[in-house]
Amino acid sequence: MTSPRRSMRCAARGLTLLEVIVAVSLMVMLLGAMLTFFFQTMKIRDAARENSERTQIARQVLSRIEAELRGTIGSDEIGFPVAARLLGDRRSITFLTSALPGESQYQIYSELDEPPPAQHDLTQLTYELWVDPQETDPNTGEPIVGGIIRTEKKTLNQFVVDEGDPLDVRTDLWSAELGYLEFRYFDGVEWSTDWNVARGNSLPQAVQVIVGYLPVTQEELDDSDLDTYPISDFPFGAPEVHADRYSIVVRIPAADRLFGSRIQRVGNQLSDQLGVEGVQ
Repeated sequence: MTSPRRSMRCAARGLTLLEVIVAVSLMVMLLGAMLTFFFQTMKIRDAARENSERTQIARQVLSRIEAELRGTIGSDEIGFPVAARLLGDRRSITFLTSALPGESQYQIYSELDEPPPAQHDLTQLTYELWVDPQETDPNTGEPIVGGIIRTEKKTLNQFVVDEGDPLDVRTDLWSAELGYLEFRYFDGVEWSTDWNVARGNSLPQAVQVIVGYLPVTQEELDDSDLDTYPISDFPFGAPEVHADRYSIVVRIPAADRLFGSRIQRVGNQLSDQLGVEGVQ
């Protein structure tokens, strides 16, 4: 029979050294697992936030270009100095677009007020990728890209426009984060990387716009990538996955429904091959 004194001594006995080591080891393992989970969660959350911000910037850029392209003028004769309504290559595009007048044009003025200068709703816009023409990255040898440049020019060349208006031509570094910009043009039958039709309704049926964050490479600037992925076989670009790139295909509402620009382009190509004047 166990005495009461012996039972009290057993109950008051402390942990052995081995038990302490095991307990501390378990606590360290649990704490390490919790910290690892915490840091991984933070890393995933930061990556998701960065991806969301990059996606939002790209979508804003594409949405703005899309809205302005949809307003491109497509009439045969508009009576303004710019003959062609849309000119472009793979890295830049210039077009005439229409927009609603500014807020000042909707205000009601009294007889004593001096109204602002008359404005026109036609604007010439240019989007292009700024690439340093002289310097390259000393580490990689690739081009130095500064972002997307947007140039806005008023098109009404009459005395009612204030000649001293500082916004007559405005150039902005529109998106310094983006290092890739590409345009592709659809004439109703095939895609191409340039557009230069000056007669008739010169608009393409659709324009594909691609933006990205990784800077354009020298191979892409030289169009050497088109040798591997020709536009005839890959009209929407190489099948490679670019997680940093975003694209949109913009249909031009004012384009000729009878594909007049397609006929004009084919005529220009034939005239270049035959050495005669283009289609009238």
